[in-house]
Amino acid sequence: MHQLYLDGRTILIGGLESGAVNQKYLASTLADAESELAAVEEDLAVAARRSGVTLELCLACWEIDWNGNGRVDDRDRVLLQIEQDERGDPIPEDDPRRKPTFRFDDGDVAWARAFVAFQRAALDVLLAYDWTQIGFAAARGRDVPDEIVIKLVRPERIEQVKKRILEGLSWSDASRRAYLAETDDDREWVPNPRQRNHPMPLPHGRRPLRDVGRRRERCPAPRGGGRGATDRRRLHPRRRAHEGEAGLPRHRPHARPPQGHRPRPPELERLDGDRDVEGALKSVLGQYYVPTMKPSQLTRRLLRMKGEVDKHEGELERKLRYLFWIN
Repeated sequence: MHQLYLDGRTILIGGLESGAVNQKYLASTLADAESELAAVEEDLAVAARRSGVTLELCLACWEIDWNGNGRVDDRDRVLLQIEQDERGDPIPEDDPRRKPTFRFDDGDVAWARAFVAFQRAALDVLLAYDWTQIGFAAARGRDVPDEIVIKLVRPERIEQVKKRILEGLSWSDASRRAYLAETDDDREWVPNPRQRNHPMPLPHGRRPLRDVGRRRERCPAPRGGGRGATDRRRLHPRRRAHEGEAGLPRHRPHARPPQGHRPRPPELERLDGDRDVEGALKSVLGQYYVPTMKPSQLTRRLLRMKGEVDKHEGELERKLRYLFWIN
């Protein structure tokens, strides 16, 4: 991934200067990264078959030119250091807590496999499309065309995306179960709620992670959205001036459409006018709209997280750090 970062920076700078993305170089770079990650997964698969594997590493002790400027400087040295404690206070530069030695074990192998799977999924998305027009648009600055076409050139890659994501969710679930089963407490990379010997305060919850990729749940439709629904109290006050009673954008027949605006299909206009949220969802999503499944709790949890951030009950940066850390 470090090599991909350096190559990606070269592609970006070259694209901005020339006004074109070197699609061949980009595809080769992404393919090389995916191949290397596949090799990493093979190694991790071997480790996963050996119960009780352990590995001690001081990541912040590595002397690597991370930023690619030709030398190992101060920015490179602090990249993997622990710069803040659990309260967010800076850790002094000479404090040994800045350069901890982690003891990786079985749970961390599963954690790494999840991380690699998600990275490979992201690479598959990038490899599936031709990004040439992005470079053209960036080089033109303000003179951006009304329409930028990103062509799907490798549809088989999109099939791989789902496979990788499901693999990642499976390994993430396995890592959580492994962490919760641990009884030791020795320099943990990701601790469970009973472990205290860890340099980063990110304890796991006791509730098991579910494989949302295979759960039979649906993302709930806007509340109060049936045909003829008129309960406006369910909408946020600031949304009422811009949205209809069912939570869909209201049609304004006398408003001038923005440049490049394409009118919506008449069927959607009719459904919007009738405030028929369910009908609109069926029209847009087709067979993927399923009205009778159990509603997922994901939307509610995301709204709770947003509410906590709005009320300053939790820093967004810390929440995102936790999200990425735990996969």
